[in-house]
Amino acid sequence: MCGIFGLAGRALSKSKIEAISDALQHRGPDGNGTFVDDVESVTLVHTRLTVIDLVTGAQPLQSDDGEIVLVANGEIYDFERIRSSLEAKGHRFSTKSDSEVIIYLYKEYGFDFFQHLRGEFAFLLFDRARRLLIAGRDRFGIKPLYFSKLERGFVFGSEMKAIFASGLVAPQINVAAFDPFLSQHSGEVKFPFRHIEHVPPASYLVVDLETYDVVIKNYWSPEIPSGAADTVHAVSDKEARVHARTVRNELEESVRLRLRADVPVGLYLSGGLDSSFIGALMKRGLNSNFHSFSISFLGSDKNEEEFTRRAAAFLGTTHHDLAITREMLWDNLQDCLWFTELPFFSLAPVGKYLLSGEARKFVTVVLNGQGADELFLGYRSFFQRAIAETRDMKSGKRTSPRSARLGLTALPVGLVQRASLLLFHKQHRQHLIVARTLATANDHRSRPLINLVQESRLAEMPIDILGFLGDRVEMAHSLEVRVPFLDHKLYDAAKLIPVDFKMRDGTEKAVLRDAAVGLLPDDLRLRRKQGFMLTTEAVDIHGSDREMVRKYRQSLSRKAFERWGIFSYRSYRVACLLARLPRVGRIMRRIRGHSNKVILFMMQAHMLGELFVENPQWACASPPSLTDKPSDPQEGAKRVEPNLI
Repeated sequence: MCGIFGLAGRALSKSKIEAISDALQHRGPDGNGTFVDDVESVTLVHTRLTVIDLVTGAQPLQSDDGEIVLVANGEIYDFERIRSSLEAKGHRFSTKSDSEVIIYLYKEYGFDFFQHLRGEFAFLLFDRARRLLIAGRDRFGIKPLYFSKLERGFVFGSEMKAIFASGLVAPQINVAAFDPFLSQHSGEVKFPFRHIEHVPPASYLVVDLETYDVVIKNYWSPEIPSGAADTVHAVSDKEARVHARTVRNELEESVRLRLRADVPVGLYLSGGLDSSFIGALMKRGLNSNFHSFSISFLGSDKNEEEFTRRAAAFLGTTHHDLAITREMLWDNLQDCLWFTELPFFSLAPVGKYLLSGEARKFVTVVLNGQGADELFLGYRSFFQRAIAETRDMKSGKRTSPRSARLGLTALPVGLVQRASLLLFHKQHRQHLIVARTLATANDHRSRPLINLVQESRLAEMPIDILGFLGDRVEMAHSLEVRVPFLDHKLYDAAKLIPVDFKMRDGTEKAVLRDAAVGLLPDDLRLRRKQGFMLTTEAVDIHGSDREMVRKYRQSLSRKAFERWGIFSYRSYRVACLLARLPRVGRIMRRIRGHSNKVILFMMQAHMLGELFVENPQWACASPPSLTDKPSDPQEGAKRVEPNLI
């Protein structure tokens, strides 16, 4: 895994290139390289984390004729077989790197070469002969790739801060990005800063370097066949075994490919099915001991350390359990936010951030169980509701996938929509109404709701699970994550399996549990899902967390609300009252919990402004302190060159 940056249409000074490399250093601490074409005004920057080909894999890479230049982030699996087939066609390689196959696949197949790529990747490819700059991203969006349109040209980066470090785009808060009711589908997602977009998953973007016209094309679709939602009147044991065998074979192949590395490989382990299944397949593939990592929360009565240790003992791993306190989560919130560049509704990303730092002491690569719930319907009540509504032809009810995702199906949608608008400053409400209306107009109501909900969940993963619970918090510590469940060949097989084999008699991920028979003991194989951070207490800003939140008090001051103008200060005060409700009854507990999440979200929105707009220090390896701010709020912003968009 690495950090990449690209620019077309402008020239950069040496100092700016150094600032960009510094901003991405955590993604690639083992080396950096730069390519500049003064004629086409193209600059490519790469920071390297060595995982495969430790000696000759430095980037940027060039083809043997010098016509193609590449910077890539991620891993291309099965690259040795691909390389052999390309060599048989006459192509000559200069490294043993997995990334180099991208160059010669492109030379051999043109834009059809994406069909040959299997893995987690983001890259920039400069075709000098055809005067094209191509930006490509993996099918699930595991690896990030942002871009911004300039007045004449484009700028790309693995992280937003690299784009800002170029001085070509000034960070400005984008209010719409903080509205949870706006679609987060890959082509519609909004980011916290204006002018920032991303190359959507399963897509590539092509810039014509003569005209700077751009096209974005999809090369793969996650669409689930409508027939998969049909009722299976009799779930036969024979058919169940067939589906289970398919899942196991594809998953075993996916894990085997992801064990290929020239550095130590470990496992994020919980006491549940997903990561334990991956661990069992790793054990078979490695034939040796490996490290596993988990997290436990001191002072919480919801600790699942017992189950994790049981899984580690069964797998025979060298296990590391990171015990953290509530104070540690709050103390590291700012650092975590600096690296995620995205706000979140709980402290879960901070826990993952801390765990990744611990894992990096022992390994460079980890596998995890992310994606199993999305592929095999693991969120039981969430997916059960969608299945029931899909098959209830009499009710006429039609919940949107977004409402289902937010858990608001039991509430009047209109009321919730109006109430949520009041959270925002009044100057933004009309604009948000229009944006929501446009997003709703894109709903595909003719297809089965369960399929739409599952596809929606997959589409949103790059923003949450794969973003602030994945790549961003792991690469903050130069740790590479590999996600075996998000393998497109496994997904293409799994999406054909009828829903009733995934959610069977109220049991989530039934087909995956069947696939694990003989590999895992039943206490692990059949254990109900436990969310990553459900093993610690919920945020309680005006209660048990009150003292720990004090260090961020300026981010919730009236001045902060006036400075950033995102949210209504009056609504914040109401949320504070609701966040103090007594924990009596389910409804009051839920209102209290949601209000605390809203306050935490508001706080982080302001913190992003403070970190990235008021006091931008892009070249810093660590985040700037919120207490070390210029006396004039505009002083920091003046350090950034004018926005040239």
